[in-house]
Amino acid sequence: MKIVLIPGMDGTGLLFAPFIEVVPDEIEVISLPLLQRSDADYHDQAQHIIANIGEDPIVLIAESYSGMVAYSMLQIGSPNIKHIIFVASFLECPSRLAQFAKYLPLTVLKRNILPKPILSKLLFGQFSDTRLVSLFNKSLNSVSEHVLKSRINHIAKLNDHTIEIEVPCSYIRPKNDNLVSKRALEAFKRRCQKLVIHEVEGTHFVLQTNPTKCWQIIQNIIE
Repeated sequence: MKIVLIPGMDGTGLLFAPFIEVVPDEIEVISLPLLQRSDADYHDQAQHIIANIGEDPIVLIAESYSGMVAYSMLQIGSPNIKHIIFVASFLECPSRLAQFAKYLPLTVLKRNILPKPILSKLLFGQFSDTRLVSLFNKSLNSVSEHVLKSRINHIAKLNDHTIEIEVPCSYIRPKNDNLVSKRALEAFKRRCQKLVIHEVEGTHFVLQTNPTKCWQIIQNIIE
């Protein structure tokens, strides 16, 4: 079955590279970038992804920010989604940090003001290496500050949604996620009729810091 990846807040899909590398060649994996427009909300992004996934059955992997994109896709209607795997995702504002993030200057990240060793430790913890930091910088610098600011505002304004998810779902939760609190799972438990939770070692960027373990989980789902 085809795997479709939709990315986190950068929206580029560049950060999926470490995960895609561990997936066997015979598995079809497609990474779909988000619309890079500051006026594109979750509904717009969902329509964009639906228009590009085709009609074949798929397993949808929604990373971080795109958890709500996947949820919006189901609201619109996307019958070829056979399973959704949420990775460090959220359907409500994920933490107090997210509520205040819109007031933080993005130039701190985009202009590489933070020393690489500090940035690497903050984002990737014990799994940090120069390649991951380079990928992160490349993805972030591919997106305008207006777009990033808009997405941060979307996150801060997320509220309760009551529509249930009938499609089977899995949630990969990194044990060292400093950006999305554990209580974010409660929103999925309330909405997903069929939900399996997998906890793995890794930071919020778990598809990058522990791609092999994530693939093992996903492989068991699609087989």
